[in-house]
Amino acid sequence: MYKKIFSMNWLLPVLLLTMSAFLQAAQVKDIRVGQQPGSTRLVFELDQSTGHRMFPLSNPDRIVLDVSDSSITEEVVSSLKALSSDVLMRVRYAKRENGMRFVLDLNQKVKAKSTELSASGEYGPRILVELEHGNQNNQAKVVKSLASISDEKRDIVVVIDPGHGGKDPGALGQYKVREKDVVLSIGKELAKRLNATPGIKAVMTRSTDVFLQLRDRSRVAREANADLMISIHADAFTKASARGASVWALSLSGKTSEMGRWLAQQEQAADLVGGISLDDKDQLLAEVLLDMSMNSTIQMSLDIGDQVLGQMRGVAKLHKDSVQQAGFVVLKSPDIPSILIETGFVSNKTEAKNLSSATYRRKLAASIAKGVESFFNSNPPDGTYIAWRKQQKGGYTYTVSKGDTLSEIARKNGVSLDSLRSANTLRNDVIWVGQKLSIPAG
Repeated sequence: MYKKIFSMNWLLPVLLLTMSAFLQAAQVKDIRVGQQPGSTRLVFELDQSTGHRMFPLSNPDRIVLDVSDSSITEEVVSSLKALSSDVLMRVRYAKRENGMRFVLDLNQKVKAKSTELSASGEYGPRILVELEHGNQNNQAKVVKSLASISDEKRDIVVVIDPGHGGKDPGALGQYKVREKDVVLSIGKELAKRLNATPGIKAVMTRSTDVFLQLRDRSRVAREANADLMISIHADAFTKASARGASVWALSLSGKTSEMGRWLAQQEQAADLVGGISLDDKDQLLAEVLLDMSMNSTIQMSLDIGDQVLGQMRGVAKLHKDSVQQAGFVVLKSPDIPSILIETGFVSNKTEAKNLSSATYRRKLAASIAKGVESFFNSNPPDGTYIAWRKQQKGGYTYTVSKGDTLSEIARKNGVSLDSLRSANTLRNDVIWVGQKLSIPAG
């Protein structure tokens, strides 16, 4: 009996120490990726401080980060597949005896450094990993340069800007719908569809759950030499009955509705989330530039908006039948036509349910893409592939790819289905991969 009591008395402290060590393990609560020209930053959010070490490996290029005495939440695990940038292909993880190991797979060599950040304000302890890759024009490199060889037919560049992101969730609505999630999903689908169209290239301001200042979003469009910028939002209103999608362009003097005033205030207020308010001096300078050069840009924005709104009408209930105007900061690029699309109100049960549906989001993205394609097929910028294609009197040849349908080929190339059938003497719509189709002149 004495031996049993002694044995348990010896074992109890060991168990307590083991449990204490387990309870004190740091937890990786979140991982965020942010991208700027020439650099990518990863922030590992912790619930308490812990040590780490980082080292590079080559063949293939990757960075290894070991976080001591730590664990990872299921939410973070499920979000890893969405983490990427121009140089970061993916993030992998593995549990080790003394903590967690994260492997950052890269597509090129980088200069990497890590910093432990103490808790401050609303943030807890963090590990900051910075990847310097020297591509100062990394956003612009995903498109053909305007300064390329004179006879090269460049792509029309459409910058897609999913609103909010990261620590700014945007509007919160029925069924726990978050604006930042909805618009990112629609933005990705829109980019996918535009990239599938010959002569159009989509560039996203954010493809992951990261926060960007409003003027940083416009900067991405300028660096990409954008022909069009589309900002995507989904708002909430004080009245649950408010509903309907809408398309907006910039207004230099006044707003077309009370809703325009309210939405512009909401969108500009989001800039304060990052801790930096809009500077009066910068605003004054912006107004001077706008007065000088925005009239034609605004008119083009309105024309594009009309085409997009017309296509959206077949999918969504519209808040207004015409393109509205308001003073959205994100639209204030003097030389870039820009539209802002409100996809609906998440404060309305019907629209929150619709926007939470992947099928509905795909249909909405498809309608926006059709509106954009329709405008540029009729009004292609000089020097672009679509302008060249339109000028070809004798038409040209298209090679059928996997997943193509005859109707999609007709739509992408700006010709009618009947004219495409006639040019190729087709009795039906059956086509095969590798088949050469004659595209009639536009």
